[in-house]
Amino acid sequence: MLSFPAANWQKALGSTSALGKNLKYGRVASPIIPGRLYLSDLYTATDEEKIRELGITHIITVMEYKPALPDFIEEGKRMHIPIADSSQSDILQYLDATTNFIKRALEENEMNKVLVHCFQGISRSATVVCAYLVATTSMTAESSITHVQSLRGIVSPNDGFRRQLNQYGDQYVKLKAKPKPNQAITEDVLKFGGGIAARIRRLKGIDTAEKSP
Repeated sequence: MLSFPAANWQKALGSTSALGKNLKYGRVASPIIPGRLYLSDLYTATDEEKIRELGITHIITVMEYKPALPDFIEEGKRMHIPIADSSQSDILQYLDATTNFIKRALEENEMNKVLVHCFQGISRSATVVCAYLVATTSMTAESSITHVQSLRGIVSPNDGFRRQLNQYGDQYVKLKAKPKPNQAITEDVLKFGGGIAARIRRLKGIDTAEKSP
């Protein structure tokens, strides 16, 4: 299981709405978390110039085969989920691994950026991105899909993936009790504001030192 979800995800992710207006369709990398997490098609994921331009450091491929990704993306920073876009495919078995891959990448360095892709960025990779949001925010499976669709209008996980995403969300129900206001604010800052979080930690250290006898 992962960390407790943030209650204020609407505010934390709110800035993505403006970014998404012109990035809903076509061969683009749609920002799900600005400057940190992107969703795209195969064409974009294999375009070295575009990947460098975006500053992508980690890539998750959700397709039957491994594509020729840009060479500068190290093997240890790649993940391949070999799965077909079929309602009969078991994507649930991979969601803990993909969520942890994204979470670890974003937490280990505030400069890291993760791209998740499949062939068109519609179903498989969208499900993986939604699972990450379900696990790390207060979003439900349904609201995560709605949110990602608002940023990439072609997103539409198949019916089987939707059912499995609901199952995935069930394991976080008990974690999603509303936290105290201060806890929610701190969690949002830690998840989406690395630089700010570092300053807060330093200030807390100073405050603690001043209060010590």
